[in-house]
Amino acid sequence: MKMRVIHTFFCLLVSILPFMQGCESYLEEKPDSSMKIPGTLADLQALLNNEGSVNQNYPSAGDIASDYYYLATADYLSRAEDARSIYVWEGQADAQRTWLFSYSCVLYPNLILDEVDHADAGKMSEEDRRRIKGSALFLRSFLFHQLSVIFAPQYDPAAADRQPGLVLKLTSDVNEVLKRSSMRETYGRIEADLLEAVNLLPASTAYLTQPSRPAAYAALSRLYLSMKDYERAFNYADSCLAMRPSLVDYNNLNASAVTPFSIYNAEVLFHATLSSAESVFSTTWAKADTLLYKSYAPDDLRRSVFYRKNADNSYAFKGSYSGTNTAALFGGLATDEMYLVKAECAARSGDIGLAMTTLNALLKNRMAKQSFRELTASSANEALHLILDHRRKELAFRGGIRWGDLKRLNGEPEFAVTLQRNVDNTLYSLPPDDARYTLLIPYQVIQNNGLEQNPR
Repeated sequence: MKMRVIHTFFCLLVSILPFMQGCESYLEEKPDSSMKIPGTLADLQALLNNEGSVNQNYPSAGDIASDYYYLATADYLSRAEDARSIYVWEGQADAQRTWLFSYSCVLYPNLILDEVDHADAGKMSEEDRRRIKGSALFLRSFLFHQLSVIFAPQYDPAAADRQPGLVLKLTSDVNEVLKRSSMRETYGRIEADLLEAVNLLPASTAYLTQPSRPAAYAALSRLYLSMKDYERAFNYADSCLAMRPSLVDYNNLNASAVTPFSIYNAEVLFHATLSSAESVFSTTWAKADTLLYKSYAPDDLRRSVFYRKNADNSYAFKGSYSGTNTAALFGGLATDEMYLVKAECAARSGDIGLAMTTLNALLKNRMAKQSFRELTASSANEALHLILDHRRKELAFRGGIRWGDLKRLNGEPEFAVTLQRNVDNTLYSLPPDDARYTLLIPYQVIQNNGLEQNPR
């Protein structure tokens, strides 16, 4: 059975991890009668409709290691061991949950891509076939890019052939030999899949859990930004916004609401959430970084829309675009990110006017109407500083973004930062460009497949 094959590969890839029951017991169970090889486009569409596999459990390790929040000592000590080690940037931190859940998710688009070209159309059309294929390409590449930010180094075009990249699992074949690709191969595959997806996906979808062409443009823009290819990052952000420019005016939100944002709000391009297995980002535990919270001006509505005050005078994040306040942060794509990418890239190209016009278009919907005044900049560098400051404030607690920003900006001395955690009066630090910015591949995966480990 195809679903049985999926789980077999899943087990081969990650081995039997401490928090799993083990694969043998699962494989001894009688398979459900619905577990069959998908032979029609309707079968493949059903896989895409499975939100639990397609829209959830996106990589969380980079966010656990990020600097927009902190844990009180008691809360830190109550978290799982792997989450604690990632939180304080231990050299041997093992992000096994992120690897486990993410590569499980990769299997669904791979299965679709293995079958889609020859699947029986039945009552569906060839246009449906194109859309299904484009969706699978988008899902795999979007997930691969998030994994690359965690398990691979910052992309360097001069060294990309030598930099170890991801394990690019590209089929559902359990006998496929697993190996690490180079960074050039990794990013080349992500790019190629997204470019193909752009030509296959529709301009809009009935549900934001399904990929669309604007979402693919946004994913390409994020990819190129992480590569520091600012010209192409600008172009694809611009293409995305040409199709989907909508912003939510925070003046119209109920800032006192427990969840100010509805699920699938007007800015969402593609809905996805991070894994919540570690429960780190529950509002009960995760507290907004103090300096980050203080950086919001009094008339900045994000201050009240994003955060609520705790009894201990700390602040919890409540402004997830997932529409809930669970530990599963929003990890999809939204238009506000594209405004910030477009603004940053314009500033880096020296177009101060366009950079500030784009930033102000966003801020007009974030500041109290009665006090909003457009920001100005006298130089491209000043504009860049303003944009990156608002990027941090806008995209805090937005899964899959901050860790990549830290890695990317560490190469620029004026934006590089040293991260610090204080746990029970013990200070932990992560300086710029430290090897620990690239997390280790789980040891069992290395051992079972003979893969190259990330350096320490």
